[in-house]
Amino acid sequence: MHRGQMALAEMLAGLRSSRGLSQEQLAELSGISVRAIGEIERGATRRPQRETLRALIGALGLTPEEQEAFARTARTAPPPDTRRRRTAARPALPAPVTSIVGRSDDLAAVLRLVQDPPVRLVTITGTGGVGKTRLALEVGWRAASRFESVHGLDLSALRDADDVPQALAESLRTPDPATLIGDGRWLLVLDSFEHVAAAATTVATLLAGCPGLTVLVTSRSPVRLRGEHLWPLAPLSTPDSDDPAGLAGNAAVRLLVERTAAVRPGFALTGDNAVAVAALCRRLDGLPLALELAAARLRTQAPAQVLAQVRDLHGDTVDLADRHVSLRRTVEWSTRGLTDPDRRLFGLLGAFSGGADPVDVEAVLGAPPLSLATLAAHSLVTVTERAGYPRIGMLDTIREVVEDQLTGAGDRDAHAGHFLRLVRDGDPRLGDEQDNVRAAIQQAVDAAPALLCGETVRALTKHYVARGRFAEGRRMLTGAAGAALTEQARAWAWHGAAVTANESGDPEVALALAASAAEAFGADPDGRAATLTLIGNAHKFAGRYDDAAAAYTGVLDQARTMGDARRETIALNNLGALAHDRGAYAEAIEYHAAALRRKRELGDRRGVAVAQLNLGAVRNDTGDHAGAATLLTEAAATFAALGEPGSEAFALALLAQSQAGLARWDDATTTGRRALELARRAEHAQATGLALLALGETAAADGDPDSAARLFREALTFPIGLPDQARVRAHPVMAADR
Repeated sequence: MHRGQMALAEMLAGLRSSRGLSQEQLAELSGISVRAIGEIERGATRRPQRETLRALIGALGLTPEEQEAFARTARTAPPPDTRRRRTAARPALPAPVTSIVGRSDDLAAVLRLVQDPPVRLVTITGTGGVGKTRLALEVGWRAASRFESVHGLDLSALRDADDVPQALAESLRTPDPATLIGDGRWLLVLDSFEHVAAAATTVATLLAGCPGLTVLVTSRSPVRLRGEHLWPLAPLSTPDSDDPAGLAGNAAVRLLVERTAAVRPGFALTGDNAVAVAALCRRLDGLPLALELAAARLRTQAPAQVLAQVRDLHGDTVDLADRHVSLRRTVEWSTRGLTDPDRRLFGLLGAFSGGADPVDVEAVLGAPPLSLATLAAHSLVTVTERAGYPRIGMLDTIREVVEDQLTGAGDRDAHAGHFLRLVRDGDPRLGDEQDNVRAAIQQAVDAAPALLCGETVRALTKHYVARGRFAEGRRMLTGAAGAALTEQARAWAWHGAAVTANESGDPEVALALAASAAEAFGADPDGRAATLTLIGNAHKFAGRYDDAAAAYTGVLDQARTMGDARRETIALNNLGALAHDRGAYAEAIEYHAAALRRKRELGDRRGVAVAQLNLGAVRNDTGDHAGAATLLTEAAATFAALGEPGSEAFALALLAQSQAGLARWDDATTTGRRALELARRAEHAQATGLALLALGETAAADGDPDSAARLFREALTFPIGLPDQARVRAHPVMAADR
């Protein structure tokens, strides 16, 4: 970004703010579009045309001295760039909705750093509320044209470094971010890193494996990696005098006036309010967040009134910097004018992590959140739209104060109980509420263990396995095992921790956890059978097939002795899957066919579909693609009718392979694309890999080896089976990778 552009952007924003005009009002007076004014103030426009400058000068009513300075600054900006440029991809970052004030030097410096290829890691540091996130977003949007992709991840809702890789994978919609980024020129913005400081190793691994990646971090403290470039962000400058003539150019004053004018049209700096405005900016230490909160008060009060209310913001605390004390007291002060219902809702919202759906707020509150409009008017919360539904948000800095000062134990427990009920019910919205689920489990573990009944713990295991969040699931379920009040809940928590450990590729730990589960289950037959099945799965994962077969056979014998038909079919399916992995196809077909017969006898519609899917997969590998297609078509239809998109995607991916085996290439392509769409939407990793594999086969058949190889390589980043991996690597289009 040229320095002249930055200076022009800063000057126009300052002149407009000093006149008490919003961008919309200036657009109406000048005849220049709001978009054009916004692009100048963001620095996106290079040198504006003369007609634009004349219109702005006239609308702003500039003095001769101001006109000369404005024109001179405009001349320092570079002329319009007429070269054809490729269109950069839209940054995967929240779009700024307000102008950035008083940060031209910081913005220019950080832009220079992130656009310098040898600089790989830049960290904006500073106290809470100083504007680190706002600066990082501005940098991301302005630097977008210099990168192939700009992607942001808000880490404020996370509390454990182990959750960062999963959060990044979900945000990028890939299980392997390093492979996706590759050698590309990427900018990754990691916001609020101080919450997960130990994840520095994750950042280091990404930087080492992706030579074109630049990471921009916001944090209250350095990341402390080699090659890190720090940019400490200070509060905005505050006025050192009360002279109205000089106040208009002060950064803190400009921000306060501009934000106030946005909610109080016509507000401007005058001789009558200049002293109070200057004192208010000094009292708030130039902290942007504090100034934004004060601007919300100025909507209905005079600057002198607001100043009188904040005179006690500074205390005698000696172990915190003034700006830390000021920020906390500013948030506290902002709540003083709230009614009891307003404060009640505000405190409750502090229990929500990562935002809140009004539906959930009403359920926890026990009444409609009528105070929401008041909180939004005070700039204490935001209400935005996500996927067509309203979403209540709160700045992380504000939430920390609210959670500490206003959120009671009853609210935390009510929040935890609500979201744990949603987990038990399998609510489909939970895919977007992982932050709240995590907060709910942590509250139950820390303070409300009575919420951790056996049913809840089992549902948590299913929740984590379905979403592939194995590391977090193992940690949370281990915590639940230590906190649970009943032996049954403790046993199922150990069992769930073992399941997630095995799914994450750690079978030895899974076996150790399974031993704890077995001890807690005691003589409980259901628990013993589940644990023995888990032990078989762990041995199978570790490649100890004989041990796995012994465990599965033990479950089968126990089920038949007790007349447990459901458990019998599970054992048959597991023995069939084990035989399939070993290449014993005839044995696998025998087991799966037996499971299918038993499921039909029981009238278990879903169980029939599962057995058909398993049997179809084996028949594909034996070359009986016609028989497999019949089974898989029926299974996919059943899963669709039951509302299980992940299972439907799995069946369709296998069906696409059957169709490819029958040389029905058009059908295979259509089915594979549908499977991929469903699998990605349901975040079903294995189905995603199988769908990519099928589409790779159709691309190769269509004479497009490059696309086929790309699809095959992507398929290998997902947990597909060993036979499928071998088939992919042996395909002729993969010769270059061998």
